[in-house]
Amino acid sequence: MKKALVALLVSGMMSSAFAGVVIKEGFEDVGSLQSKGWIAENKSSPAGATGWFQGSVGFNGQGAAAGTDDYSYVAANYNNTVEGGTINNWLYTPEFSTLVGATVSFWLNADDAANYTDNIAFGFVDAAGAMVDLMPTITVGSGWTQYFAYMGPTAGSARFAFQYTGDYATANYVGIDSLVVDVPEPSSILILAAGAMGLVAARRRKRA
Repeated sequence: MKKALVALLVSGMMSSAFAGVVIKEGFEDVGSLQSKGWIAENKSSPAGATGWFQGSVGFNGQGAAAGTDDYSYVAANYNNTVEGGTINNWLYTPEFSTLVGATVSFWLNADDAANYTDNIAFGFVDAAGAMVDLMPTITVGSGWTQYFAYMGPTAGSARFAFQYTGDYATANYVGIDSLVVDVPEPSSILILAAGAMGLVAARRRKRA
């Protein structure tokens, strides 16, 4: 009976250990991102008049009520560069630990006006900014669509990065919303380890 109770306790701890939200961003105020550890870096050639900015009239934020003007998302557009130029605009989350892995979820949307294409690549970069795992570039469709990315356990910390690419002539307008970074909670991991040790002790007592 004791063994069963300990095993049940450990099982419960395992499920709760993977419930730590370390970053949750709805982009209600894009102007405040830098103060929260976000980095915006427009590497377009040449750089244009805009970088990442508060969403506007292209479409409403993800989950916004119909008929409202809710622009709570971060956006970028063809003005990241100038006529004849190439877009290469990056957005990085704050750093987070990857010691026990991390899962990132977010939503993408684009204004699908005829003859325009908006491309985004996304993935993990290390603390120094070197790419760790960049997913293939995708063409963002019209309507909010959710995406997920996972990084396995590795020493140190990382950021999650978005790279908006394209040409001035063919790009239009893209948005990112409702980003969440989940990592196992370190305190839960310690408790889990202690529970596992208790399970081993219970087995030893039974054998004795």
